[in-house]
Amino acid sequence: MSVEKDIKDSLKEKKIVLGTRGVIRSSKQGVLKMIVISSNVPEKFRRDLERYASLSQTELQSFPGNSIELAQLCRKPFKILTVGIKK
Repeated sequence: MSVEKDIKDSLKEKKIVLGTRGVIRSSKQGVLKMIVISSNVPEKFRRDLERYASLSQTELQSFPGNSIELAQLCRKPFKILTVGIKK
């Protein structure tokens, strides 16, 4: 499955977490099955997300576009660096 299709499906089911803080919080709770990060996420956040993904055994995917394109995919009027997809 492609990352775009996963995000669109989770938007329909309302099983999505937007934003780095929300994704990290949800990852700590163990409720995510996948974390999607945009191509322009800062290195500090990328390292944190990689660490939390490995600790919670969550799949980590890279979105090929930047934060604006990820926001457009999620139909939001603001930039989105990370998206979490709930189980």
